[in-house]
This record gives sequence, C-alpha cells and structure tokens, in this order.
Amino acid sequence: GIFEEMKKEVPKNHFTIGINDDVTHTSISYDPNFSVEPADRTRAVFYGLGSDGTVGANKNSIKIIGEETDNYAQGYFVYDSRKAGALTVSHLRFGPTPIHSTYLVNRANFVACHQFSFLERYDVLKTAQPGAVFLLNSTYSADEVWEHLPYSTQKTIIEKKLRFYVIDAYEIAKEVGLGARINTIMQVCFFSLSKVIPIKEAIKAIKRFIKKTYGKKGEKIVNTNFAAVDNALSNLHEVKIPGKADSKLAKHLSVPVEAPEFVQKVTAKIIAGEGDDLPVSAFSPDGTFPSGTTQWEKRNIAQEIPAWDPDTCIQCGKCVMVCPHAVIRAKVYDSKLLSSAPENFKFTEAKNSQFKGMKFTI
Repeated sequence: GIFEEMKKEVPKNHFTIGINDDVTHTSISYDPNFSVEPADRTRAVFYGLGSDGTVGANKNSIKIIGEETDNYAQGYFVYDSRKAGALTVSHLRFGPTPIHSTYLVNRANFVACHQFSFLERYDVLKTAQPGAVFLLNSTYSADEVWEHLPYSTQKTIIEKKLRFYVIDAYEIAKEVGLGARINTIMQVCFFSLSKVIPIKEAIKAIKRFIKKTYGKKGEKIVNTNFAAVDNALSNLHEVKIPGKADSKLAKHLSVPVEAPEFVQKVTAKIIAGEGDDLPVSAFSPDGTFPSGTTQWEKRNIAQEIPAWDPDTCIQCGKCVMVCPHAVIRAKVYDSKLLSSAPENFKFTEAKNSQFKGMKFTI
C-alpha cells in the first residue's frame, strides 16, 4: 500500500496505514491479503479461553520446536487483563529461515478453536488460508458436529477447502482428572496435524516439558497430564465435509438489541474482535468512552450450568450469596401459586420455621 501510494504523481504528504481515517482522510488503502511469508513456513492461530492453558502450551510448543529442530520459532499472544474466562489468541510461526514478521498472523495454514462457543461470536476462520487445517474442540462427534456449526462457518470451510478435525478435549480432561485444562491434549493434536516434527518425538518432548512445568506439584499431576497426552490422538477425528452449507444457525449478536447506540456500533465491534476495523468517526472527538459497558457483554462460555436438586438442598442460601452473577435466587411462596406453574417446575417444602406450610424454590 505504501509503495503504491509513492508511485502516484501527488502522493499524500503524511499518511497513516491500517487505520480507517474517515475524518482527516490521511489513511491509504492496501491489500489485506498481501503476504511475503514463504510457503514453507508454518503459521498457526489458536483461539483459547483464559486459564485453559492454551497460551502456556503454545509457549512450550515454541520451546520444543526451537530445541528439537533446526527451525526458527516466533510467538505473539493476544489477551486482555481478565484473569480467566476471556478470549486468548496465540499467533505462532515456525520455519527453516529467520522470521522477521513483526505482526500477527493474517494467513494461517493451521487454525485451532479450543472453545466451541467462539464460533457463535467470532470469525475464527478469517485468517485461514485456502487448504488450511481447522482443529475444533467440540462436545459433538465428527458425525454430528457439522449440523451444529453456524452457516457462515460451514460456508467458509467449504469455500476455503479446509481440512476439518474435531476432538472432545474436555471429556478427555474430565476422564483423567484435569478439569477444564485441555492444553496438553490440544497441543498433541497440533503436532500431529501440523507435522512440524514427527509426532513420536513431539510426544516425548511434551512429556518432558510437562515434568519440568508440573514436577513441583507432585507425581500425580504429572501422571494425569501424561494420561491426557496418551489419550489425545485416539480421540482425534476428521470430519467429512458436505458439498454445501445448510445450517440454520447464525452468529449471535455481540450485545443485546436494547443496548445504547454507542454500545451497538463501537463496543459490540470490539467485543467481536473487530475493533481494528472501526473508522475514526466512530469514536468521540474528545476521546471519552462511556463506562459500565461490561453489563452488555454476555459471553455464554459455560460448558455446564448448575441444576438444583430439591431432595438434597438444605436451604442454607449460600449459593444465592456467592453467585458472582446474582442470577441464583431463593423464593418462598404460598402453595396456591403452584396452580399456574409449569409441570416441570421444581419446588419443596420450606424448612425454616418462619415459613411453615410454604413452598421453597431455587
């Protein structure tokens, strides 16, 4: 873009690039698909959830490739200030020649999405180049997953002729006792599909780094991670891609429709990871930014939701008190109100002596 501008008879005197300046009009156009990276370079993008171990595993992958091969390695990591539960994006490059690309990956030949719900909110395949590998952590099997993808994701997979693989990493982690930490499982899948180094060598190196990283936490933690690594590849499956996109599912709105105009036009774009595309005119001239916008960010990232069991509940009220979202509420009411309740409505007798004869529901 810069060189094309310089070729003009009257190029702009002072310019910006990468910014859509529709106020002072200093920005110049460029081809977003332009790339000078060599074909023999592996470019991978990983979408993870804060605290699931994705960033840590990718940093280890860089070390493994740097130590086990003659390849050069580079990593950039994008995440916000929240301690857990936010989107993390890892940009990795590996290749036989020195890497001087001081920018994020924009044409990836490997894309991994470690959280299924991200497909409903982000364009995770935006950077995937034609023929790339797409790895998805999914609770749906290889035979079921296609019908659960949003239409836009199906369309991109078909148009770009992507190779599509799925694994239920959360189920493996649960079985071996790792909880929600799926990093080592997805790391094994990456090495298997990318073929940066032979998979047997990769697994040996991964286990060595597991021992180095978690050795101080005890042999049990190390062995649990070893079990996760050993179970990964047997649960990795390729998805047969149909000839056309037929999903009725669409991407969710980043914010509710009742949100203020600024939230709809600016905050929603930032939440969706498209903040860099916003024009200068979208922002306030004095640089102010409305506060309290997090109330509109409902991420829907939970893999499980709690279910109330009336038979075991002791009605202590602690769940109401500690719920960070203030959505768990206890209700005591007259039994007459149950006449209009749905058939599956849960209730039990109120145990507190002050509410004798009344019903209780969480």
